[in-house]
Amino acid sequence: MKHIIMGLFILLFLISPTSSTLAAKNPAGKIHRLEGSVVIDRQGKIIQGLVNTTVYSSDEIKTGSESLVELILQDGSSLHMGPDSSLDLILYKFSLMEDNPSFMARMAKGIFVYISGAISKLHPGSVRFETPDGTVAIRGTKLVLNIIEPAPSPGIVGKTTLVLLKDPNGNVGQVGFSNDHGQTRLDQENFSVTANRGKAPSSQVFMNRESMEQMVPQILVPVVFENYTPPLPYTEAVESLMDQGAIFVPQPVNSYSDSIPSTP
Repeated sequence: MKHIIMGLFILLFLISPTSSTLAAKNPAGKIHRLEGSVVIDRQGKIIQGLVNTTVYSSDEIKTGSESLVELILQDGSSLHMGPDSSLDLILYKFSLMEDNPSFMARMAKGIFVYISGAISKLHPGSVRFETPDGTVAIRGTKLVLNIIEPAPSPGIVGKTTLVLLKDPNGNVGQVGFSNDHGQTRLDQENFSVTANRGKAPSSQVFMNRESMEQMVPQILVPVVFENYTPPLPYTEAVESLMDQGAIFVPQPVNSYSDSIPSTP
């Protein structure tokens, strides 16, 4: 009997798809550019990231000091991570015929530059980033996120700052930022919103070039200020198929406007 039970366990192990096997079938994207170092924690296994390394849902990605990594995701979106940054890729789901795509990530610390791809074009509000200071809901845009951890000395208060920029096509999107204490909207180029740890997000205010340069590390300057254009093969394919009527096109998302309140 003991041998039979053991045999059943082995058989179940062989025929049951493991989480890593499932993940291998659904890559979220890959490392397109790398300067310095990046490590990926994949279900407890530490992987040294390289150019063209594939990333999957549930990967935890961390950059080293003076490092930069650019992720190109399946929908053509670009996500740059600056030095000492940490990202948990909670969920990524996308295909050309997907009727419910989603991109969710948790950003614990560091600085990020996100340029929207097809998911936010087809389903506004389906891209969401969690930070220690609130939830960011994105509707097609280029966005800088700077997340500062609190420190006892010299009394640095933890906070998240968002800056909205013009995307490579010259468009300015919208971003909602909310937490338990309040919510606000960001919808003007070069305007920013800040939420101090445990406080409501501020109203949007203009951020000049000098202030942005103080916030952005040198390694990210070309991406932020020189209108960097990522490769967007998936986005272009989606737009072409939409024109041909050969792809699922959702109805307008009425509830999304409710998630991005008007600025007081």
